[in-house]
Amino acid sequence: MRILRDPKKLNPCVLVLGMFDGVHRGHQALLMKGDELAQSMVYPLAVCTFDPHPLKVLRPDRMPPLLTTLPEKARLMAQFGVDGLCITTFDRDRADQSPEDYMAEMVAVYQPVAVVCGYNFTFGKGGKGNGEMLRAYGQEHGFETIIVPEVDIDGAPVSSTRVRENLSRGDVRTAARLMGHPFTLTGKVRSGKALGRTLGFPTANVTIPQGKALPAFGVYCCWLETEEGYHEAVVNVGRHPTLPEGSVTVEAYVPDAQLDLYGKTVRLTFLHHLRMEQRFDSVEDLKAQMAQDTENCRAYFASLE
Repeated sequence: MRILRDPKKLNPCVLVLGMFDGVHRGHQALLMKGDELAQSMVYPLAVCTFDPHPLKVLRPDRMPPLLTTLPEKARLMAQFGVDGLCITTFDRDRADQSPEDYMAEMVAVYQPVAVVCGYNFTFGKGGKGNGEMLRAYGQEHGFETIIVPEVDIDGAPVSSTRVRENLSRGDVRTAARLMGHPFTLTGKVRSGKALGRTLGFPTANVTIPQGKALPAFGVYCCWLETEEGYHEAVVNVGRHPTLPEGSVTVEAYVPDAQLDLYGKTVRLTFLHHLRMEQRFDSVEDLKAQMAQDTENCRAYFASLE
């Protein structure tokens, strides 16, 4: 899959439009419809998304943490037959663009034979453009428009907001059910204050990508993935209230392997929430709980087998 920033001219394609934060099941319905059309019409499948998120420009005070970074988004989209991920820079000029100018530019750049969007997709200044406007424009300019309806799970639409709400409660299982894949975090392991090592639980301090969403502060069972493979890991997300250092960290402890991870990039896949973050009365109480967390994590992975 190619990743293109602000492309000027593409060959005719099936085009899917949206933000795709989280590439959740609602987004996947768009991608699967696009892939179905691309295969039947024998055209490549392109996705057009914005970066940064429009709210970062329009309402930075309301900008949500992102479920997926661009590399994570690309990795997930590649599984749905996407040939090209096209990233449109969202700035003030783009925000002020009329719906008519947006559609004219879309046709000039992508030459779409079909356009796929969600039921709630909007574009153009003030979000005045929508799927029905695209459909009418397409009838005049030679492309079909497919508006994909909402995807409901447990009686409510799947949305990035709903995924974030579950993550904020530590409910990574429901978040994974809504997304169709577990929540992940990818970052480079950096040196920390070695608090875990002094307690007998050496941890890898994983860098948090800027603007990335995090699950609720607490302890989780995760897969830790390196170039060499997967490892069971106990992961703490939070501020260390017993031994406070102020900043939020993500620290992974691999119980049954001695790994040299400093400077390496790892991916954490969040599978199960063990407990919320808490403050302990003493370092000894903290060490006892960390030992219990490790045993609980081993038991969780054993249950998967």
